[in-house]
Amino acid sequence: MIKFFRKIRQNLLMENKTGKYFKYAIGEIVLVVIGILIALQINNWNESRKKKKQLDVIYTSIEQNLKTDLKTIKEPIEFYENLDSTLTKILTTTYPTSFLDSINEDNYLDCLPCKSNINRYNVFQKQDNGFELLKKYEDDESIEDSNFSQEIIEFYTNQGNRLSDFIDFISNESYTNLKYYEQFPWYSDYSLNKYNAEAVAYFLNDQNYKNKAANFKILIGRNYLRSLKNYQKTANEIITKIEKRRQ
Repeated sequence: MIKFFRKIRQNLLMENKTGKYFKYAIGEIVLVVIGILIALQINNWNESRKKKKQLDVIYTSIEQNLKTDLKTIKEPIEFYENLDSTLTKILTTTYPTSFLDSINEDNYLDCLPCKSNINRYNVFQKQDNGFELLKKYEDDESIEDSNFSQEIIEFYTNQGNRLSDFIDFISNESYTNLKYYEQFPWYSDYSLNKYNAEAVAYFLNDQNYKNKAANFKILIGRNYLRSLKNYQKTANEIITKIEKRRQ
């Protein structure tokens, strides 16, 4: 092809057709430029296709992570709902002496409010390897995809970090409450899960314990439990968007 164009140029020069030669040269340059632009366009299209495929793989990983999260998050949500209900009962109930007298070594373990409920917690561990891949991903994706990626990043950064912060607060509060019990003579029995009448009386009716229970209820009920449910709700929404994007 190159020899063909060269022969045409030589013939034009030999025939002294300078005007036609320059017109032909310009036309040849235009064709070359068009060829380069087409090649660049094809290259850009191939790169864009590769980027999209890479992004699809990342979104699929995120979808799998979130589906795993939705399975594992059910247990801590149920745990904290039950704990929140128990703490509410502790705060709103005054147990008569007759009830305290009815608790003994045989039924002590079956009495949930007879034991400490302010140092119990359940940790939810989210899966975020897909999120880590997305953070490292850099491309010139479409505005729609860019906004969606940012939505996912904000979800993990905000809601995910909030869960981590709250569980740190809860675990610290739980340990502080446990250390507080060291001052009481019944603590050694409590540590052995052994019945002690004084310990039962403390957990059922002591006002200081109820105040601590109120703090723990606020921490797990109004904060962590609510954050778990928000995470669950948003995770479902993101999964739905990923599935629609694939259609």
